[in-house]
Amino acid sequence: SFLAMKKRLLSIALPVVACFGFMLTSCGSDDDGNGIPALPTPEYESSSAKYEMSAGSPYRSIEFTSSGNYVIIANSASDYSYAPAAAVAEKQTATSKTVASGMFRKKEADRVSRAYFNGIYYGTYTKTGDNQYNLQGFGTITVNTGGDNAYSLTVTTSSGSQTLAATKAVADKDSDRTNALCRTWNFDKINLKVWINGSKKYDRTVPANKINDLLEEWGDDGWEEDEIPRQVIFTKSGTYMVLYGLNDYSNNSLDISSWRWENESKGIIRYSWDIGDFDDDDSGLITTSFSGKNMTIWEEYSEEEDGDNYREKITWYFSEAK
Repeated sequence: SFLAMKKRLLSIALPVVACFGFMLTSCGSDDDGNGIPALPTPEYESSSAKYEMSAGSPYRSIEFTSSGNYVIIANSASDYSYAPAAAVAEKQTATSKTVASGMFRKKEADRVSRAYFNGIYYGTYTKTGDNQYNLQGFGTITVNTGGDNAYSLTVTTSSGSQTLAATKAVADKDSDRTNALCRTWNFDKINLKVWINGSKKYDRTVPANKINDLLEEWGDDGWEEDEIPRQVIFTKSGTYMVLYGLNDYSNNSLDISSWRWENESKGIIRYSWDIGDFDDDDSGLITTSFSGKNMTIWEEYSEEEDGDNYREKITWYFSEAK
């Protein structure tokens, strides 16, 4: 029956992503002749930097993004994202969720959740002076420059003030295409199309908060609120972060990982959930493109089963966060 085919499609779609990865493409034609969008410079572009802290610091890294977000990883967060490849591979074969993997999905058990995200501090910041920053919900930081990539950061929280040695991570991803990508994006809506033996059986678009409508129609039980992507952030130091949860104050969780250009002229990115390691099963390829202030992402899965061909295309729509 068609219902049986739908459920079978769900059971096979996820493992395929480990082999095929996914790609991003444009929903419009506002790019210039080289496919590079003309997006405005983010407000805090000149402050964008990732500081890697010296041994003995309570923090592993402190990063300021071009869109005005900060990401601080404490040393106590050592298990938050460095899950072994086997753990992620288990996720890719043990679940039957349709849109459950790839660049925006990670094994739920490895996702960091709620207050300060168990060792990851995240929020917005404002610049209050030369190299001085006020971090919402955290405290203040002053960046003191030195020679030969030597820095010290004066970190002041409710617990007191301390000055910590650091170096600035390499941020050589500086190009028009990188400048377009590296900012904060809000997840707006999703489209799901399904073909069986070349015949389209399903085509529906819903806003982000209705994603479970798609999942439930295709035999899935749906996701909890803190499993639904809300924002994605890319930085020039190679960080990308996915924030989950449909409201700003509770039921939020996040994942942090890394990206690099695989073929920048074609907009192809390689990402990995195993930070810094792009050569294992946690890695995949995407292709980026833009339209105006929007980014559109499509993921495609294919599989042959009992002589039938199943193909599923998932399109994610993002807009630049204000």
